[in-house]
Amino acid sequence: MTNAVLKLDVSAENIDGATERLRAMLATCSSLRNAQTAVENLNDFDDRIFLDLDAKLLQLQIKDKAKLVAETAPVWEALYDEHPGNEVIIRQLVSSLVKRNRLDDAGALMDRHYPADSTERQILVIRAAMLERIGSHDESYALYRELIASEPDDVRTRTHYATRIAKRGWFANAVDVMDPVASELAPDSSIAESLADWREKVECLQRLAPDTELRGVDCRLVSLECLMEKYANREVREPDEKQRIALVTGGLGAGGAERQLSRLASLLKSEYDGLDRVSVVVKTLLQNHIKPNDFFLPDLQEVEIDVVEIEAMKPILAHRQVELDDDWRILYSMLPPQVHYGVTRLAPYYRDEKIDVASVWQDGATLYGALAALFAGVPKIHLVFRGLPPSVRTERERPEYEIMFRAMAKMPGVTLVCNSKLVAVEYARWLGLPHDEVKVLYNAVTHCEAAVAPEDEKKWDDFLEKTAHVNTTLGGVFRLEPLKQPELWVKFAAEYHSRFPDTRFILLGDGRLRGVLERQIEELGLSDNFLLVGRTRSVGFWYNKMDVKVLMSQFEGLPNVLIEAQAAGLPVVATPTGGSSECFIEGETGYILDDVESPNMAATCKKVHELATRFQTDDSASDAARGFVGERFSDEQSLRTFIKLCEA
Repeated sequence: MTNAVLKLDVSAENIDGATERLRAMLATCSSLRNAQTAVENLNDFDDRIFLDLDAKLLQLQIKDKAKLVAETAPVWEALYDEHPGNEVIIRQLVSSLVKRNRLDDAGALMDRHYPADSTERQILVIRAAMLERIGSHDESYALYRELIASEPDDVRTRTHYATRIAKRGWFANAVDVMDPVASELAPDSSIAESLADWREKVECLQRLAPDTELRGVDCRLVSLECLMEKYANREVREPDEKQRIALVTGGLGAGGAERQLSRLASLLKSEYDGLDRVSVVVKTLLQNHIKPNDFFLPDLQEVEIDVVEIEAMKPILAHRQVELDDDWRILYSMLPPQVHYGVTRLAPYYRDEKIDVASVWQDGATLYGALAALFAGVPKIHLVFRGLPPSVRTERERPEYEIMFRAMAKMPGVTLVCNSKLVAVEYARWLGLPHDEVKVLYNAVTHCEAAVAPEDEKKWDDFLEKTAHVNTTLGGVFRLEPLKQPELWVKFAAEYHSRFPDTRFILLGDGRLRGVLERQIEELGLSDNFLLVGRTRSVGFWYNKMDVKVLMSQFEGLPNVLIEAQAAGLPVVATPTGGSSECFIEGETGYILDDVESPNMAATCKKVHELATRFQTDDSASDAARGFVGERFSDEQSLRTFIKLCEA
């Protein structure tokens, strides 16, 4: 359905009609895909419609739902300057600032319009909501409690507070908040229905987990623990003689895990005699301007591998998939959002397709891929971890991970897999497992083809002409994101250039920090010697232009780029993170640096220069790099290991 508005008629009647349609569109934006569709449908409106303030606000909120924050942010700020008292604009600008991690600015804006010392109750109610929006949950809830204590019969404030804490899974607390005014609620009101739902969930947990304190606790996690216990001694069906394998991950963007999964899918299809069918299951592709996540999709389509998108699957509630008694129905209904998402969408796919092996890649995917596989009765489940565990990468720590991983590590038919020995040891240590309980599946990495897109060839020719005097080229291949520390890479480049001026630098990849790097490169006076290539599929072509590949990540699993570089005959230098040191022969085909965040730059330059000089003058050095990769990271070893995991 389109939401067309007559292009030549923008009468008040049509503006009202357009505004209603925009409100309806905003209401559909419960998922990123729906928001994406809504943004596309905005093109059907006459641009003059958005001269109306209400229509403009709805347009911006739809774009925010589609995560177009960079596009909407300056518009919200301009609208605020024009309408500084508009509550919708204030709230949305606060949210925009939070999404851009400008928490101090968000707090200052809130204090300006909704000050803590206000004597107006409505101002303080809005302040309580704003505090939660900027992440000050404790302060927000304390203010709500003060407001309720001062006017115990204020149903509206109780409703605001209860609804917010229920979104965090605090169902027992939400019941406590609403119980004193329950008799005043209209039986058919949304809050009365919510209260009945919260009470049902609390009573269910009191029956199934009678010794668990539920107040101040995320009841969704308690439900997850109960369901994990249900599968502790699950019966595993015998897989079919020819196996149906699903490789599950978040998307097919230009990352190492996505590259490895795509490569493995192709190898399985072409080489595994025991295969009936292999499919790649991704949460979303989003193949448009909003957030491309389909970099490896053409590779899979070329070899006719099915790529299935979870976001496009119709959700089916757990009790509509199989018969469940009331308590188990309630448990499944209150799972953490991402886990519930997988049970309602992915479990029917596993079941309908009779999947024998669900290989779920990366921590985030386990939230929607793992319990769904248990619920669907998939006999073999792999949890494939690509980086250090959440206990080390604390910025990614979520309580669901520990609950799921600890329980699943002991379940029949479940195997924990990492792509390096170091990561396997860390996961085993975290989960209290013997080290050999976590298996190692090294990446399969082959030499990148040297084929080149015309635009890449032109970039190189132009850069070569500008740097004709240069005799050494240092390169990097990574996303321009904080965890890859590209700013540290540029700092290294400046230090190296000061010592060895006849050097050029190439970075492949794109990301949020590109603008930051462009300014940094200019400030350091490196613009003439530095090329930011951006996203490219001509990686092999660019490897052939480099003398040394340098990686300075803060966190890694097993970096494919270090392996690919050696397959191209290049030496490598990397920070000591994840399984980087397992990717090359120390002192022969590469060097590990002394520190992750603050490597000794003088020593780094010395190591890079030694490698560049040696590999430029000794062909056998490149042969050693290629030989090492062929022995440890071949297609054959990766496929052999994976098949063994499937057939164990």
